[in-house]
Amino acid sequence: MLRVKLLEELFANVLNEIEELLAILIVDLDGLIIARQSINDFDEEIIGAIMGVLDGALNKIKRFAETSYGSGTFDTNEFRLFYLELGNLAHTKALLVLVSTPFSNIDGIVPYAYIAAEKTSQILNDKEISILIPNLRNGKKEMILHEDHSSSKSIINKIAIIGDDFVGKTTLINMYVNGEFNDEYKPTIGISIVEKKLQLMKNVNLIFKLFDFGGLRTFAKVRRHFYRGSDAIIVIFDYSSPDSLEKLNEWIEESIQFIDDHSVPYLIVGNKIDKVNERKNIRDKLVIFAKQYNFPIFETSSLTGEGIDEIFMYLTSNIKF
Repeated sequence: MLRVKLLEELFANVLNEIEELLAILIVDLDGLIIARQSINDFDEEIIGAIMGVLDGALNKIKRFAETSYGSGTFDTNEFRLFYLELGNLAHTKALLVLVSTPFSNIDGIVPYAYIAAEKTSQILNDKEISILIPNLRNGKKEMILHEDHSSSKSIINKIAIIGDDFVGKTTLINMYVNGEFNDEYKPTIGISIVEKKLQLMKNVNLIFKLFDFGGLRTFAKVRRHFYRGSDAIIVIFDYSSPDSLEKLNEWIEESIQFIDDHSVPYLIVGNKIDKVNERKNIRDKLVIFAKQYNFPIFETSSLTGEGIDEIFMYLTSNIKF
């Protein structure tokens, strides 16, 4: 019951961010509504119509997809519907469904859908998370002035963390933010956002807002929405998987397409150094590659925490404030 209440509060926050949004639901594959939130004048008759459309869509999808339902959109005269499969839930498979006005811009809704999906998945897996939803429309550096201390301020920097699936992006972030290693692997559903607060001076705090980009190919069309406004890019590969080093160029070129300010610093991180006994050959290739872009190199272990603090110390010194 507490999980449902938390989900409803999360969905209310999403509704507040998107003017065109009418309702958000979680439904299982049998059509049972697990949780929902909607605007005040949204009635049960409309919910019934939505479930009818969704049920018909799912039956069609089941004919072609045995294991995954992915995401998709459906339009009617009354509303637009965007659904997204929630991955690796502890109890059941389910879909997150966002319902908007018939002429809404789906491209503006999709980024919020993936943030809500990641947070929903965490809540349903009994994880403790923040239910706050960031404003994705503001690509500028954020600064918060604290009313209770007129001379106190917090500077927020957005850090995009990219790289192939399985390279350890989420575990590296968790080690940096929480100081612990989590060996339970769950792919990030498009995007996950966490924060780390540092005190630069007595009255100045630096907040790293870490955007953990899902590395699966199915998320490629979504990632472009989240690059805008980044203050730094961290590109990660896995030392124990040399193929992920070969993919670095694709990640860098993808990010360059969607970054507004091409002067933002890039860092290349070789993760999971604890899993290889000899990394000289791979590192030699890495050095040659990094010189092409003139990007600094860092080597880390998400398991032990080795080298992770050095990444963010470098960022503290090299990001423009």
